[in-house]
Amino acid sequence: MKPDEKEKMLFPKNTEGREDNDKQYTLVTVFLVTLTAISVMVMIGSMVYFKKRITGDVEEALTSNRDYDRHYALVVRGGDESYWQTAYESMKNEGELTGVYVDKTGDNLPDDYPEYDLMEIAIASRVDGIIYEADDTVDSIVQINKATAAGIPVVTVRSDAPASARRSFIGVSYYNLGNEYGRLIIKACREIVGESGRTEYDENTGGDWENEGISVLILTDSTMQDTSQNVVITALKETLQKKSEGIPEISVKTAEVDNSGEFTAEESIRDMFLGNRLPDIIVCLNETNTVIVYQTIVEMNKVGEAIILGYDDSEPILNEIEKEVIYATITVDNQQLGQDCVDALNEYIEYKRVSDYYGVDYKIIDRENVSDGSESGAGYEE
Repeated sequence: MKPDEKEKMLFPKNTEGREDNDKQYTLVTVFLVTLTAISVMVMIGSMVYFKKRITGDVEEALTSNRDYDRHYALVVRGGDESYWQTAYESMKNEGELTGVYVDKTGDNLPDDYPEYDLMEIAIASRVDGIIYEADDTVDSIVQINKATAAGIPVVTVRSDAPASARRSFIGVSYYNLGNEYGRLIIKACREIVGESGRTEYDENTGGDWENEGISVLILTDSTMQDTSQNVVITALKETLQKKSEGIPEISVKTAEVDNSGEFTAEESIRDMFLGNRLPDIIVCLNETNTVIVYQTIVEMNKVGEAIILGYDDSEPILNEIEKEVIYATITVDNQQLGQDCVDALNEYIEYKRVSDYYGVDYKIIDRENVSDGSESGAGYEE
């Protein structure tokens, strides 16, 4: 037998196994290629789907039986607050009367995006006007100027960016708001003096607030990077300097609440109050902090130990005023605010001019008028 024949007998070639391996390799390759193709198609489909969701409401409105001449975008921070729900409904109603469709940018997106990204979406959508809750940051100013350069007028609402190219600011006077908080503090101080007879420092109280007369703590929002809170606090202190005789010294402190996350504000306020004697008066400058403060005080069984001055008129806040857990709250006329935003953009587009500032009224709600919805105070000019 020849050597090569002997080798073939000892080491036969497994051609069938190689063919099976080749088939498996081919099947795996086909599977991977198919999976990749499907993934690409799903990704493209998702992008198209979300794009349609973003623009779907607008297209439906523009193609409906009702004709709209313009399309305005509302871009805000924390758009789920009841504050914006009421204002947005007012914008839509005013828009229907004037041939304008108003949509809240970001409502149809699966995730929450920063207001700067929402501004990019509004600008890219080539809307006719933008209603923007701005601030004094460089990013905010850049976005406003970018929209203006693209021919899209911007009006700021609730908080302003005066250094930008915005056309108008619609909101309450923060100076007047601070004055009103100061007046409420003085009114609360009279009740404290009348109930406790405190006319001088209480040296036996102990805790963080000892020897400071009547203590006031103002809770600020860490995410507010404009000057509005500083204006409120400055005006508040100016009003307290004019306090009536018979009221002991009023000590004012501020504390920043971390409002950057879903539960950060709650943790921040709890840490602030835990183990410490509460101040006599707590001033909250937004709805979120107002709700968390009264909830925390109730859970700590400290109702009555501090007077709470809140902000906004959401149903939970009004309920706590009725229960006398919250002393009073200041709220902006959101319906007027929404109407003025649309009117300001309409005026600029039609006449190429508009007032630099639209002042919005505010009202004070306390235990005396919470049940009938009447106003105990309103916007005014000093």
